This record gives sequence, structure tokens and C-alpha cells, in this order.
Amino acid sequence: MTLKSLLLAIAACATLALVGCSTSGSTTPDPSASASSSAAYPMKASFCGQEVVVDREPMRIIGAGREGVANIISAGAAEKMVARFGEHGALYGSRIDRELKALPGVEEVASGGGQGHGSISFEHVLELRPDMMYGSALGEGDLAIDNLKNNHIMAVMPPNSCSYAFADTSSNFSDLDAIPAHVRELGALFNTKEKADENASAMDKDLAAARSAGAKLPELKVAGVYYWDSSDELFAYGANSTIQGVFKAANLKNVVDPGYDAMFNGAISPEAIVKANPDVIVVTTGESGITLEDSIARMKKIPGMTETTAFRNKRIIELPSGAAYPTVEAIDAAGELVKVLSEH
Repeated sequence: MTLKSLLLAIAACATLALVGCSTSGSTTPDPSASASSSAAYPMKASFCGQEVVVDREPMRIIGAGREGVANIISAGAAEKMVARFGEHGALYGSRIDRELKALPGVEEVASGGGQGHGSISFEHVLELRPDMMYGSALGEGDLAIDNLKNNHIMAVMPPNSCSYAFADTSSNFSDLDAIPAHVRELGALFNTKEKADENASAMDKDLAAARSAGAKLPELKVAGVYYWDSSDELFAYGANSTIQGVFKAANLKNVVDPGYDAMFNGAISPEAIVKANPDVIVVTTGESGITLEDSIARMKKIPGMTETTAFRNKRIIELPSGAAYPTVEAIDAAGELVKVLSEH
């Protein structure tokens, strides 16, 4: 399965499983919810123009996808998570990984790469007895929203999933400030406001520091690329990507066509990267177990790639694939990228 077909499948599933996303891309808890750490239920949250009623405090949550898992942890609800799935087999950064290792009771389901990476059977969902599923990697069929609701399972998607699930919505993936904002919103939904606010404030501080240091760096041209599987198809990050926000923090100018989106356009023409002659190439790794060494070996086969300024000056920088998801890992990646560029 190609990246394009896989993501389109996920988007189709999301249309079935969505319980709401605001058209502004914001998750907005109802004002009737208590501002204290003891939330008032039921409360409403809107996603993609629809509303979900959170009628009770979620106590058993299934994390759906990397974004779902990371945001549950950042919102301080790690101990409420009973299982996780749809994570493409990639490793998390240290901040999320530490929390996961401290949670031996969380079951990791179908985490490997490939076509079955996001699979979880409905029978197993029922065995886990969740009251909520949160994340972008929601299923289809038995995992459709109506069926989940009929089985007393609430389903919530992050706001940036809207544009891939509904044609009349849009998401600004490059807005890194939206990450801590969403974590605060989840804190209200999960009744973990104190921890969510603490983590979100730390993200705000880290992002401000990265931007301050990045503003002192010279502007360089950059291309962000990655391989999805064992094929030689090269994918890239366009202007409406989380990686774009990371680049902006590091004062890097993206040479990829602003209109390019791997979700809709599939693999990019490698010649376009060569022609743009970037000063820096950022390679994200870890998805489906792909390494930097493997990625560079494949890129060297592309005619003209080794003649780009980035290759000649050995400015090939690795970031974890988690940097491409709107979670705390993107904010960590912004700081790391600025640090690496400062040392070059």
C-alpha cells in the first residue's frame, strides 16, 4: 500500500468515525465545563462543525495513532490509556517514550508498519472496555461512530484531521502554537487540566526559545523528505505541514512547491528537489523502521542529488518522524533543528 492510498483510507475511515471538529481547527469545550481540575460533565466539544458530547470523565481511553497517543500523554491522561494502535511502528522521542515506559499496563496493538499497521478488531476493542477513543487513526465498519456510540464509546479526533476527513474544512498544520492550545483543550475534556496546562506551558516556553535562537540563524533553503516503505518513492513536506512550522522556527525557506501535499499528491518528483538545490535536506526517519543510512543510500541513486549544496556541504539532518505530527515532538524537533544548524 502506498502512502497516498493508506492516508486516503485513513481519511475515509475518519469520515465514518468522526465525532466532531470545528471548521476553525479548534477543539472548544463548552463554557459550562468547570475551569477547575474537577470538570463538570456532560460537556460539549466541537470538531469539524460537529459536536461530541462528553457525558462522563473518560477513564479508559484507546490512543488511535501517534498523534492520539502523544497528545493523551501531553494532556496528562497517560494513566487513563488502556491501549494504543496505528503508530506505524515508529519510535517516540524521549519525552513521550519516558511516559510510555512508565505505563506497563498499556497494550500496544498493531504497531508495526505496513498495511495492517492501523488494525484493531472490534472484538478486541470491546474486550478493552474503553469509554473513549481519541486520535486520527480511527477505523471503519464496526469502528464507525454510530457503532461506537451504540456501544457507549465516545470517539474524538484532533482538529487537524478535519481537512483530510471533510472537503469543506481546512487545517493549518504549520501552526505549532496550536499544539499546546489543543493539549489544554484535551485537559478540559479528560479532567486533567492541571497537568495539561503545565505541559502546554512548557511547550510554549520551548517553542519561544527555539524561535528566538532560530531568528539569529541565516536563512537557508531546505527540503524536508522521507521514505514511507521499501520502495524508492520519495515523499516531501509542503507548506501546509507540521514540518513547515519546524522550518519556520529555524529560519529555513522550504523549496518544496507550496501546493504539494503527500496526502493528495503522493510521491514527489526527485528532480524537483535536485532542481531547487537546497542548502539543507532534512530527512525524517523511523516510520516503518526506516533509517537515515538507508534513506541517504536511496537518495544517492537519484541523478544529481549528490551535487546539491546540501549533499556537498554534508548538511543532511535527521529528525524523527514524530516531528511531522502536530504533537510535542514537533516542538522538540524545532529546538533540535535550531541547535544542529547553530553548530554547523
